[in-house]
Amino acid sequence: MTNGSANARNQAALTVGASDRPPFGVKDDIRRERKPPDRNILDRDRIVDGLRQWGIVIVFAAIVVTFSWLRPTTFMTFQNVVNVVNNSSSLLLFAMAATLALAIGEFDLSFVAVADLVAVLVGVLVTGFGWTSAFGIAGALALGLVCGAAIGAINGLFVAKAFVPSFVATLAVGSIAAGLELAAQVWIAGGMKQISVIVLPAPLQALGSATAFGSPIKWTVVAVFLFASALWLLMRRTTPGRRAYAIGGNPMAAYLAGAPVAALRIAVFALIGCIAALAGSIALAERGYFNMGSPPLLLPAYTAAFLGAAVLAKKKRFDIFGSVFSVFVLLALGNGLSLLNQPRWIASAISGLVLLAAVLLNRPQNRKV
Repeated sequence: MTNGSANARNQAALTVGASDRPPFGVKDDIRRERKPPDRNILDRDRIVDGLRQWGIVIVFAAIVVTFSWLRPTTFMTFQNVVNVVNNSSSLLLFAMAATLALAIGEFDLSFVAVADLVAVLVGVLVTGFGWTSAFGIAGALALGLVCGAAIGAINGLFVAKAFVPSFVATLAVGSIAAGLELAAQVWIAGGMKQISVIVLPAPLQALGSATAFGSPIKWTVVAVFLFASALWLLMRRTTPGRRAYAIGGNPMAAYLAGAPVAALRIAVFALIGCIAALAGSIALAERGYFNMGSPPLLLPAYTAAFLGAAVLAKKKRFDIFGSVFSVFVLLALGNGLSLLNQPRWIASAISGLVLLAAVLLNRPQNRKV
């Protein structure tokens, strides 16, 4: 009688008392089978993830150590580091342009040609048309930025409104810009085929050679770093930047969520054109115009963008900071090879291999077909 009453009380407690608790003595309770997370630092997956994320830092350290050992009197010297930093402006800006294009899921093959065209345009205005005063130089630089933005917006219109693949649209627009660059060379003062620093007005020469805060680092490089910081904040901390990443991930989902996909694409391509114009203007001020033309800087720019996304960004997003860091990895590698008197094709081949490795690291891990 006692056992029967106890069983009845237990049954009532189970049905009425605590429905969120398992019966006493049940062995298959899920909460009892939970295990604490594996904190083993030697876990294989954790090691692989760490190498993928920080592998570029390890590679950069290996490059520095290797070339410091092979060329101890030239590579890791203060003057050599200053030279590498002072010659990084163009590639840094091109890497940012490539990163923006990839962030929205597109490619831009025209920004190097646009930079060349703007460099010639500004150079012709300040040498052949007498825009030599400070006001005239500022107007020429502003006109160059407007020209770059307009060309970028044309790219964006072809991609966003006419639905032309970005490969085709930007390749065509880049070819047109290269043709216009050749046509504009006939207006260079004296009929010359290039502009040297010597013939530039003094204020523009000062802009390209001025150093920051008494250091040997050029003001143009400092300006590029400040611009990179502002661009990183724009992409990572503002609504338009997050929408741009959403467009790159899934444009249809971004459209259904209310993002202005077409307008953002046009705006991003216009910003890429501005960046290209800035690169051309800085190259003109620093070194005088020359045919930077192109392919040698287009490949490293996309290599830096893919490399920064593959290893420094946890979510495999194309990131401005990762691209900037990757640029200096490539510059250190190229500088070390040149100090070893290696032919230029070796640096080009290594850049291609690095790009292929970066794309492989950035590919979807669960893709089967």
